Amino acid sequence: MKRKPKLNSRTLLLITATGLLTIVPLLRRSTEATPNPAQAEDKFFDVGGYRLHAVLAGQGKPAVVFESGMGDGTDSWDKVQPEISKVTRTLSYDRPGLGKSDKAPQLHDLNQSADELHVLLQKSRVSPPYILVGHSMGGLIVRVFAYRYPSETAGMVLVDPSGENFDDRLHSKLTLQQWQAYLEAKKEHFAIPVMHMDMYGMTSGSEAAAAVPLPSVPKILLSASKLDDVPADRKTFREAAVELQKEWVQKTPDAELVAVPTSEHYIQIVAPEIVIAAIKKVLAENGR
Repeated sequence: MKRKPKLNSRTLLLITATGLLTIVPLLRRSTEATPNPAQAEDKFFDVGGYRLHAVLAGQGKPAVVFESGMGDGTDSWDKVQPEISKVTRTLSYDRPGLGKSDKAPQLHDLNQSADELHVLLQKSRVSPPYILVGHSMGGLIVRVFAYRYPSETAGMVLVDPSGENFDDRLHSKLTLQQWQAYLEAKKEHFAIPVMHMDMYGMTSGSEAAAAVPLPSVPKILLSASKLDDVPADRKTFREAAVELQKEWVQKTPDAELVAVPTSEHYIQIVAPEIVIAAIKKVLAENGR
Protein backbone atom coordinates (compact mmCIF):
# COMPACT_ATOMS: atom_id res chain seq x y z
CA MET A 1 0.00 0.00 0.00
CA LYS A 2 1.43 3.32 -1.08
CA ARG A 3 1.95 5.70 1.81
CA LYS A 4 0.68 9.25 1.55
CA PRO A 5 3.46 11.82 1.52
CA LYS A 6 3.98 13.70 4.75
CA LEU A 7 2.96 17.32 4.36
CA ASN A 8 5.47 19.94 5.49
CA SER A 9 5.37 23.69 5.25
CA ARG A 10 6.77 23.68 1.72
CA THR A 11 4.17 21.16 0.58
CA LEU A 12 1.39 23.28 2.08
CA LEU A 13 2.77 26.34 0.35
CA LEU A 14 2.78 24.47 -2.97
CA ILE A 15 -0.80 23.31 -2.50
CA THR A 16 -1.86 26.82 -1.55
CA ALA A 17 -0.29 28.23 -4.67
CA THR A 18 -2.20 25.75 -6.82
CA GLY A 19 -5.63 26.73 -5.60
CA LEU A 20 -6.27 25.95 -1.96
CA LEU A 21 -6.04 29.61 -1.05
CA THR A 22 -9.04 30.41 -3.19
CA ILE A 23 -11.04 27.52 -1.73
CA VAL A 24 -10.45 28.22 1.95
CA PRO A 25 -12.10 31.65 2.00
CA LEU A 26 -15.13 30.20 0.23
CA LEU A 27 -15.44 27.44 2.80
CA ARG A 28 -14.99 29.93 5.61
CA ARG A 29 -17.66 32.25 4.25
CA SER A 30 -20.13 29.41 3.93
CA THR A 31 -19.98 28.81 7.67
CA GLU A 32 -20.63 32.45 8.53
CA ALA A 33 -24.11 33.95 8.90
CA THR A 34 -25.44 35.13 5.56
CA PRO A 35 -26.38 38.83 5.69
CA ASN A 36 -30.12 39.41 5.51
CA PRO A 37 -30.81 41.93 2.72
CA ALA A 38 -34.16 42.76 4.36
CA GLN A 39 -32.47 43.79 7.62
CA ALA A 40 -33.56 47.32 8.45
CA GLU A 41 -31.02 50.12 8.86
CA ASP A 42 -31.62 53.35 10.75
CA LYS A 43 -29.93 56.26 8.98
CA PHE A 44 -29.94 60.05 9.08
CA PHE A 45 -29.72 62.39 6.09
CA ASP A 46 -29.18 66.14 5.92
CA VAL A 47 -31.87 67.59 3.68
CA GLY A 48 -30.93 71.26 3.99
CA GLY A 49 -29.51 72.08 7.40
CA TYR A 50 -31.57 69.57 9.35
CA ARG A 51 -31.55 65.77 9.45
CA LEU A 52 -34.33 63.32 8.74
CA HIS A 53 -34.38 59.81 10.16
CA ALA A 54 -35.09 57.02 7.70
CA VAL A 55 -35.46 53.25 7.91
CA LEU A 56 -34.10 51.45 4.85
CA ALA A 57 -34.28 47.75 4.07
CA GLY A 58 -34.33 45.27 1.20
CA GLN A 59 -32.99 45.32 -2.33
CA GLY A 60 -34.56 45.68 -5.75
CA LYS A 61 -36.68 47.92 -7.94
CA PRO A 62 -39.07 49.60 -7.97
CA ALA A 63 -38.45 50.85 -4.44
CA VAL A 64 -41.42 51.20 -2.09
CA VAL A 65 -41.56 54.49 -0.19
CA PHE A 66 -43.79 54.85 2.88
CA GLU A 67 -45.31 58.21 3.83
CA SER A 68 -46.95 58.28 7.26
CA GLY A 69 -50.04 60.11 8.41
CA MET A 70 -50.18 63.32 10.41
CA GLY A 71 -48.18 63.01 13.62
CA ASP A 72 -47.00 59.47 12.77
CA GLY A 73 -43.52 58.15 12.08
CA THR A 74 -41.75 55.07 10.77
CA ASP A 75 -43.24 52.82 13.45
CA SER A 76 -46.66 53.07 11.84
CA TRP A 77 -45.29 50.74 9.12
CA ASP A 78 -43.78 48.14 11.46
CA LYS A 79 -46.21 45.45 10.30
CA VAL A 80 -45.81 46.20 6.59
CA GLN A 81 -42.30 47.37 5.73
CA PRO A 82 -40.49 44.19 6.91
CA GLU A 83 -42.63 42.02 4.62
CA ILE A 84 -42.19 44.27 1.57
CA SER A 85 -38.45 44.47 2.27
CA LYS A 86 -38.23 40.76 1.52
CA VAL A 87 -38.98 41.47 -2.14
CA THR A 88 -37.68 44.98 -2.89
CA ARG A 89 -35.98 48.10 -1.55
CA THR A 90 -38.00 50.07 1.00
CA LEU A 91 -37.78 53.38 2.81
CA SER A 92 -39.89 54.89 5.57
CA TYR A 93 -39.02 58.08 7.42
CA ASP A 94 -39.97 60.54 10.12
CA ARG A 95 -41.04 63.92 8.82
CA PRO A 96 -39.47 66.96 10.55
CA GLY A 97 -40.21 67.14 14.25
CA LEU A 98 -41.40 63.54 14.45
CA GLY A 99 -39.66 60.46 15.82
CA LYS A 100 -35.90 60.85 15.53
CA SER A 101 -35.92 63.62 12.93
CA ASP A 102 -34.86 67.22 13.54
CA LYS A 103 -37.33 70.05 13.38
CA ALA A 104 -37.43 72.00 10.14
CA PRO A 105 -36.68 75.74 10.23
CA GLN A 106 -40.02 76.61 8.63
CA LEU A 107 -43.54 75.35 8.06
CA HIS A 108 -44.10 72.98 5.14
CA ASP A 109 -47.05 72.91 2.80
CA LEU A 110 -47.76 69.75 0.78
CA ASN A 111 -45.56 70.86 -2.14
CA GLN A 112 -42.61 71.45 0.16
CA SER A 113 -43.18 68.12 1.90
CA ALA A 114 -43.12 66.35 -1.47
CA ASP A 115 -39.93 68.14 -2.51
CA GLU A 116 -38.34 67.34 0.85
CA LEU A 117 -39.11 63.65 0.32
CA HIS A 118 -37.49 63.87 -3.10
CA VAL A 119 -34.31 65.32 -1.57
CA LEU A 120 -34.32 62.56 1.06
CA LEU A 121 -34.58 59.86 -1.61
CA GLN A 122 -31.65 61.39 -3.50
CA LYS A 123 -29.52 61.68 -0.36
CA SER A 124 -30.32 58.10 0.67
CA ARG A 125 -29.47 56.85 -2.83
CA VAL A 126 -32.78 55.08 -3.19
CA SER A 127 -33.14 55.45 -6.93
CA PRO A 128 -36.40 55.67 -8.88
CA PRO A 129 -38.88 54.50 -9.90
CA TYR A 130 -40.92 54.49 -6.70
CA ILE A 131 -44.14 52.91 -5.53
CA LEU A 132 -45.53 55.50 -3.13
CA VAL A 133 -47.52 54.29 -0.13
CA GLY A 134 -49.25 57.05 1.81
CA HIS A 135 -51.48 56.86 4.87
CA SER A 136 -53.99 59.57 5.82
CA MET A 137 -52.34 62.97 5.22
CA GLY A 138 -49.42 61.07 3.73
CA GLY A 139 -51.78 60.17 0.89
CA LEU A 140 -51.97 63.85 -0.03
CA ILE A 141 -48.18 64.17 0.04
CA VAL A 142 -47.63 61.20 -2.28
CA ARG A 143 -50.25 62.53 -4.69
CA VAL A 144 -48.34 65.81 -4.90
CA PHE A 145 -45.04 63.90 -5.23
CA ALA A 146 -46.41 61.82 -8.11
CA TYR A 147 -47.60 64.97 -9.87
CA ARG A 148 -44.29 66.80 -9.42
CA TYR A 149 -42.13 63.77 -10.30
CA PRO A 150 -44.25 61.67 -12.70
CA SER A 151 -41.30 59.98 -14.42
CA GLU A 152 -40.10 58.68 -11.03
CA THR A 153 -43.46 57.26 -9.97
CA ALA A 154 -44.27 53.61 -10.74
CA GLY A 155 -47.43 53.23 -8.68
CA MET A 156 -49.40 54.38 -5.66
CA VAL A 157 -51.12 52.73 -2.71
CA LEU A 158 -53.22 55.14 -0.67
CA VAL A 159 -54.07 53.79 2.78
CA ASP A 160 -57.30 55.46 3.94
CA PRO A 161 -56.03 58.78 2.58
CA SER A 162 -57.25 62.21 3.60
CA GLY A 163 -59.36 64.01 1.04
CA GLU A 164 -59.23 67.64 0.06
CA ASN A 165 -62.14 69.75 1.33
CA PHE A 166 -62.88 67.17 4.00
CA ASP A 167 -64.06 69.81 6.45
CA ASP A 168 -66.66 71.08 4.00
CA ARG A 169 -68.07 67.59 3.57
CA LEU A 170 -68.04 66.88 7.28
CA HIS A 171 -69.68 70.23 8.07
CA SER A 172 -72.63 69.30 5.88
CA LYS A 173 -73.22 66.17 7.97
CA LEU A 174 -72.87 67.55 11.51
CA THR A 175 -75.20 69.54 13.74
CA LEU A 176 -74.03 72.99 14.81
CA GLN A 177 -73.06 71.65 18.24
CA GLN A 178 -71.13 68.73 16.74
CA TRP A 179 -69.36 71.03 14.31
CA GLN A 180 -68.26 73.41 17.04
CA ALA A 181 -66.98 70.50 19.13
CA TYR A 182 -65.04 69.24 16.10
CA LEU A 183 -63.45 72.65 15.53
CA GLU A 184 -62.36 72.85 19.16
CA ALA A 185 -60.82 69.37 19.02
CA LYS A 186 -59.10 70.23 15.74
CA LYS A 187 -57.66 73.45 17.18
CA GLU A 188 -56.26 71.52 20.13
CA HIS A 189 -54.76 68.87 17.84
CA PHE A 190 -53.11 71.46 15.62
CA ALA A 191 -51.47 73.01 18.68
CA ILE A 192 -49.28 69.92 19.01
CA PRO A 193 -45.63 70.98 18.39
CA VAL A 194 -45.15 68.46 15.59
CA MET A 195 -47.62 70.43 13.50
CA HIS A 196 -44.84 72.82 12.51
CA MET A 197 -43.98 70.18 9.93
CA ASP A 198 -46.81 71.05 7.54
CA MET A 199 -49.70 73.38 6.91
CA TYR A 200 -52.33 70.78 6.08
CA GLY A 201 -54.82 72.35 8.45
CA MET A 202 -54.51 75.68 6.66
CA THR A 203 -54.54 74.43 3.09
CA SER A 204 -57.32 71.79 3.32
CA GLY A 205 -55.39 69.78 0.75
CA SER A 206 -55.65 72.43 -1.97
CA GLU A 207 -52.20 71.55 -3.32
CA ALA A 208 -53.28 67.93 -3.75
CA ALA A 209 -56.48 69.02 -5.49
CA ALA A 210 -54.38 71.03 -7.95
CA ALA A 211 -51.95 68.14 -8.52
CA VAL A 212 -53.60 66.78 -11.68
CA PRO A 213 -53.25 64.92 -13.88
CA LEU A 214 -51.37 62.20 -12.07
CA PRO A 215 -49.08 59.86 -14.02
CA SER A 216 -50.66 56.87 -15.72
CA VAL A 217 -49.56 54.26 -13.17
CA PRO A 218 -51.45 51.70 -11.04
CA LYS A 219 -53.24 53.30 -8.10
CA ILE A 220 -54.98 51.41 -5.30
CA LEU A 221 -56.98 53.23 -2.64
CA LEU A 222 -57.70 51.23 0.50
CA SER A 223 -60.80 52.67 2.14
CA ALA A 224 -61.33 51.99 5.86
CA SER A 225 -65.06 51.40 5.78
CA LYS A 226 -65.79 49.78 9.13
CA LEU A 227 -69.06 51.27 10.43
CA ASP A 228 -70.35 48.54 12.73
CA ASP A 229 -69.81 49.18 16.45
CA VAL A 230 -68.39 52.63 15.69
CA PRO A 231 -69.52 55.57 17.89
CA ALA A 232 -71.89 57.99 16.19
CA ASP A 233 -69.40 60.86 16.01
CA ARG A 234 -66.71 58.70 14.40
CA LYS A 235 -69.28 57.06 12.13
CA THR A 236 -70.12 60.41 10.54
CA PHE A 237 -66.42 61.12 10.17
CA ARG A 238 -65.87 57.79 8.42
CA GLU A 239 -68.86 58.24 6.13
CA ALA A 240 -67.54 61.60 4.96
CA ALA A 241 -64.07 60.14 4.36
CA VAL A 242 -65.41 57.15 2.41
CA GLU A 243 -67.57 59.39 0.21
CA LEU A 244 -64.59 61.54 -0.76
CA GLN A 245 -62.44 58.48 -1.42
CA LYS A 246 -65.02 56.95 -3.75
CA GLU A 247 -65.36 60.22 -5.63
CA TRP A 248 -61.59 60.51 -6.04
CA VAL A 249 -61.31 57.00 -7.48
CA GLN A 250 -64.19 57.64 -9.90
CA LYS A 251 -62.49 60.70 -11.37
CA THR A 252 -58.89 59.38 -11.34
CA PRO A 253 -57.61 57.21 -14.22
CA ASP A 254 -55.98 53.87 -13.36
CA ALA A 255 -57.39 54.02 -9.81
CA GLU A 256 -58.96 51.07 -7.98
CA LEU A 257 -60.99 51.22 -4.79
CA VAL A 258 -60.66 48.44 -2.21
CA ALA A 259 -63.07 48.67 0.73
CA VAL A 260 -61.77 47.34 4.04
CA PRO A 261 -64.87 46.80 6.23
CA THR A 262 -62.84 45.23 9.05
CA SER A 263 -60.79 48.34 9.80
CA GLU A 264 -61.03 51.97 10.76
CA HIS A 265 -58.34 54.50 9.90
CA TYR A 266 -55.11 52.57 10.63
CA ILE A 267 -55.44 49.73 8.14
CA GLN A 268 -51.68 49.09 8.17
CA ILE A 269 -51.94 48.21 11.87
CA VAL A 270 -55.35 46.52 12.05
CA ALA A 271 -55.16 44.63 8.74
CA PRO A 272 -51.55 44.85 7.51
CA GLU A 273 -52.01 41.86 5.20
CA ILE A 274 -54.37 43.92 3.04
CA VAL A 275 -51.82 46.72 2.65
CA ILE A 276 -49.08 44.19 1.88
CA ALA A 277 -51.26 42.53 -0.76
CA ALA A 278 -52.04 45.87 -2.41
CA ILE A 279 -48.36 46.82 -2.59
CA LYS A 280 -47.44 43.43 -4.02
CA LYS A 281 -50.16 43.80 -6.64
CA VAL A 282 -48.68 47.11 -7.78
CA LEU A 283 -45.22 45.53 -7.74
CA ALA A 284 -46.52 42.70 -9.92
CA GLU A 285 -47.93 45.20 -12.39
CA ASN A 286 -44.42 46.62 -12.56
CA GLY A 287 -42.94 43.22 -13.37
CA ARG A 288 -41.93 42.21 -9.82
